[in-house]
Amino acid sequence: MKHQYISVMGTMGSGKTTVTRLLSKSLHIHMLEEHFGDNAFLPRFYDDMKRWAFHSQTFFLMEKISQILDAKQLLAKTSVIQDTPIEQDVFSYAKAQHVLGNMDDAEWKLYQKIFHSFESQFPPLSLLVYLETSLPVIEKRITNRGRGFEKEIPLSYITLLDTLNKDWLKERDIPVVTINTDTLDIIRSTSAQTTLVTTVKAAMKSL
Repeated sequence: MKHQYISVMGTMGSGKTTVTRLLSKSLHIHMLEEHFGDNAFLPRFYDDMKRWAFHSQTFFLMEKISQILDAKQLLAKTSVIQDTPIEQDVFSYAKAQHVLGNMDDAEWKLYQKIFHSFESQFPPLSLLVYLETSLPVIEKRITNRGRGFEKEIPLSYITLLDTLNKDWLKERDIPVVTINTDTLDIIRSTSAQTTLVTTVKAAMKSL
């Protein structure tokens, strides 16, 4: 069977990292994890978005580009699952900063230029696992996970990210399996974990 390149997508707080780890372990797939904690600009960004948006988003972009180039080599030997596709970084997180005026036109143009200069080297996604989560549930999860720099995030910002995610999905021609996570307690419920893994496994077999 051809090795598959899978990515888990969803609005912040939807459970991307938890789901990616679960699928990696259950399906024996190599995991590419998002290291948001390594981004020294991120706390500064939440304190002053206009000052640090370009720096923070460019850090994530370069981190993700490096991951994907590694994945290209790994796919010769094994399937790979990634926490958050690079397109979500570009067309949701970074684009939101341009929409909000935190990245000016010149910064947004440079950011896109960096992305497009590497785009032709990216392996195509085999499957996108989209975690569909309602905004009230997202708010609750963000509060519960207690990352200090996220406490003051306005609902309007989360709503914008969610809208941009859905807009990008409508434009892409990639196989997608959508999983509503509102009532799936992936962290504590074995039954919920089994349901999710079974659903994704079936989608993978149908490719």
